[in-house]
Amino acid sequence: MKRACETIVGLALLLLAAALRFYRLDAPDLWGDEAFSIWLSQQPLERVVAGAADTHPPFYPLLLFFWLRVVGASAFATRALAALTGILAVPLIFVFARRITARARVAWFAALLAAVSPLLIYYSQEARMYELVAVLALASSYFAARVLERGRDAGAYFVSTALAVYTHYSAFFSLAAQNLFALARLRRDRAAWWRWVALQIALVLAYVPWILAQAGFLRGKASARWDEWTWRGVEMIFGKTFLAFGIGLTLDAPLAQVSAAAFLFFAALGAFAIWRAREHSAWLAPLCFGVPVVIAYLINPVMPFFFERYVLVALPGFLVTVAFGLDALATRSFRAAIVATMVLLLVNVLALDNYYHSEAYAKGKYGKMMAYVAARAQPGDALILNNPLQKPLYQYYAPRDVPAFFLPDGAPLEDPQTRQHLAEIADAHTRLWLVMFGNPAEYDPTGYLERWLGAHAFRAYSDGWVDARLSLYVMPRAQTAIGRDARATLGEYIQLIGYALDRAEISPGETLLLTLRWQTTAPLDKRYTVFTHLIGETNPATHSPVWAQMDSEPVGGSRPTTTWQPGETMDDHYGLLLPKAAPPGEYQIEIGMYDTATRVRLPVYAADGARVPEDRVLLGAVRVKAR
Repeated sequence: MKRACETIVGLALLLLAAALRFYRLDAPDLWGDEAFSIWLSQQPLERVVAGAADTHPPFYPLLLFFWLRVVGASAFATRALAALTGILAVPLIFVFARRITARARVAWFAALLAAVSPLLIYYSQEARMYELVAVLALASSYFAARVLERGRDAGAYFVSTALAVYTHYSAFFSLAAQNLFALARLRRDRAAWWRWVALQIALVLAYVPWILAQAGFLRGKASARWDEWTWRGVEMIFGKTFLAFGIGLTLDAPLAQVSAAAFLFFAALGAFAIWRAREHSAWLAPLCFGVPVVIAYLINPVMPFFFERYVLVALPGFLVTVAFGLDALATRSFRAAIVATMVLLLVNVLALDNYYHSEAYAKGKYGKMMAYVAARAQPGDALILNNPLQKPLYQYYAPRDVPAFFLPDGAPLEDPQTRQHLAEIADAHTRLWLVMFGNPAEYDPTGYLERWLGAHAFRAYSDGWVDARLSLYVMPRAQTAIGRDARATLGEYIQLIGYALDRAEISPGETLLLTLRWQTTAPLDKRYTVFTHLIGETNPATHSPVWAQMDSEPVGGSRPTTTWQPGETMDDHYGLLLPKAAPPGEYQIEIGMYDTATRVRLPVYAADGARVPEDRVLLGAVRVKAR
């Protein structure tokens, strides 16, 4: 009867793990690294496994190579490999806990925590290698325990460990924990110790081919910086890791800190319970948790960056250690242990709800961004894609019938040939969609693209899409001279001295091109954003008189007001894209400035020095024609 109940509970946990890992599996867009994984695994097999194809070892791309040819390259199908791998973490963590301790409750607690772990689920829904390496490292630790206890399963240990280190370099962190445990465990058994050492030597020899194939590529990619082991490093490595291990990446303060502290408390209680009970085998769990995080901290000063996924291999050890803490509480009060477990599970549920349903925690929105472009594209549009690293992602989501140009692509942006190419693209197209992907400072450090487009075109749209910023620039049909007088002072020093419109009548769906001419009489120590509105009768969709709007720092964001020089004339272009639902009639343009940091409008003074109500400048009227 007891075995039947355990079987039912075990199956229920597996079904729960599967449901959580497959729920909304294809809802989020693929992000950059996922698209690269798909692109790489679609290449010929010899390129997939070759050194210099990717920074990481080749086992996951190899596995994905065959997987894609069976199930296809849709987001759901591609991520299903990681989801299925993630389900295996639940039975594996159970048998690992049963191997290192006789306390059955520890294994059940650990399996339950693994089934609902927000971080394990997060990486079970990502087409990357991190879930796979965590599961393989857990399997390696399980077989390590069997080898060290009974001298069995050396072959299974070798295979699982070799696959782990051929999946991601972080598997070596788990290997270090295992060797530290073996050193303590086998210090009096020299024969067993040398058998263990022989296994480690065999693993090193098995890894030599990859070291030889990849060493040159990694040297070329090196971007390390030297930093000190400071409190900031402790906070970044240990703080971020403990938060993520406890509640994932989708809870905000202060709930996140309180919840992580609760998980840490039970982890500390579990380590204390292991020490007090003198369960030597059980020490493998806290070592598999603690050693990788400590190594990550020690090597952090010479690494370019740190992400929690780089120590995901330590998460199963953490969950087992927490399970020891819950078991220790259960020996004193089973009811209290159940209540504590329910609280931890509730926190996980809140984190998972945010992960599944909140746009604030989306990994990427590149697909939605390209769908936005496709829905609004017009004949004569083109895409300019800043940062060549987005090529695999663009190829996955590329909109139809919109030509795309990667800048830079080879030559630097300010190279004469590239500048000529940009000018030719602008001459051949009426509108340009600019995608600033990732960190543009690495590929366009001077902001050349935005400066050039800000000076030669009219920005009609700009918004962020998690891993990219999308802007729409409308190319002028002809050079429009500043011919309309508009005298106003904004704040103490900024003067509007004129403006120009490309037309006095506009149809719904068209873009009104507005140029403002600015001067300042003194240097400015704050950055201000210009707002431009086309206002009319109340818009029923927004309950506002604003029908078109473009807010931006001057000259497409390339000339912040802090860079203005006294007496310098600044021509500032804006495109006001009128929605197709705009009714016919008379509209008016209003413009002004606000503090970029506080969003407080600058006071506006007319030419006679009188303060203008609502701190805005009303420019000429525009007539919207019937469709």
